[in-house]
Amino acid sequence: MATEDTLQRRRERGRRSQAGFRKRQAEANRHIRDQNLQLRAAIEKLIDAPRGYAHPELVNAIFDVAAVAGIDAQQRTPADAGNVQPMLRDVSGNVQLLMPPADSEEDMTIDFATREYTRGACDPAPASSSATSTTPSSASPRRVNCGIFLDPLHYMRISVPPEDIVPYLGPGSKTFAGILFWSMMDHSQSKCARKHTEISTLIQSGLGHSKTTEGWAITYIQAMVEARQEYKRTGSISPQYASAAEPDLGIIVRDRIEEEYKCRGMDPSRWLSARGIENRVKGIVDGDTFAILETAARGKGDPSIQSLFDTLKCNLSETCICFGDGPRWNVDIIDGLFLDWVHMALGFMSRINPTI
Repeated sequence: MATEDTLQRRRERGRRSQAGFRKRQAEANRHIRDQNLQLRAAIEKLIDAPRGYAHPELVNAIFDVAAVAGIDAQQRTPADAGNVQPMLRDVSGNVQLLMPPADSEEDMTIDFATREYTRGACDPAPASSSATSTTPSSASPRRVNCGIFLDPLHYMRISVPPEDIVPYLGPGSKTFAGILFWSMMDHSQSKCARKHTEISTLIQSGLGHSKTTEGWAITYIQAMVEARQEYKRTGSISPQYASAAEPDLGIIVRDRIEEEYKCRGMDPSRWLSARGIENRVKGIVDGDTFAILETAARGKGDPSIQSLFDTLKCNLSETCICFGDGPRWNVDIIDGLFLDWVHMALGFMSRINPTI
């Protein structure tokens, strides 16, 4: 009798446990289902939102998320959403913008050079509408005809250069120091055809000398370099590099590193910038010899001196560290690297003028 009661109680506990498990499972499934519905609704709302000011990367990311959720984003996209298109050029080099068709509209091509636009053959526009019409649509003050949205932030660029590149801009880019500085920027972007250590490895080793920079991301350094290269090319910096192009950022970092070096008993003046290298070389040779060196740096003069200078620049790119305001080199490294080059220049001078 006792055994039968025990079995009965066990069966009852088993039934209650199973019932509880099924209830918890049903609640969990219902919770997941509700979450999925909410997530799909949020994605659909995001897809349906106008994207006239969205960047292509954001639009593509939205489509990727929609695809994962099983939503046909292309079909749900509103016809008047400002889908960002890449800038194209025709055979004459004029910039054109191709618009996606919306409802009854055909593709439209706008030539910004002539301020004209042309429509497809199935254009339902009235006959009075000229192919060279430039009258903007009055449907919305933010549109230029059939649904093209202009993003004002896209055209806002930073016009103030970072302070650390000011000495190397304009005429300064053609000096001995300027040529060295911008060559290091090119090397950090793998623009040198010669064989080098992996760029990420070089950048990481150039940051590890100081606690101020050892935690910096490699991508941030690359953004700093691109921002400075962009300013040199165009005289302004695009918003995507704004955080890496603050005017006094390099100077602040340099001051902190120098203070750290002093606290560690190190002399920061023994680490030379590009201008420091120029001044040191000028202190080693006379004016005529330096003129030959600078001519070779500009890609002119004796080919053997030019070739040695190209090798020297590659060696500099492998031995520099980051001080925030640009690359720096230990004075002993500079003396060793430049010794052969200076001797060759002096030999060249002696051949031209045996009295030297």
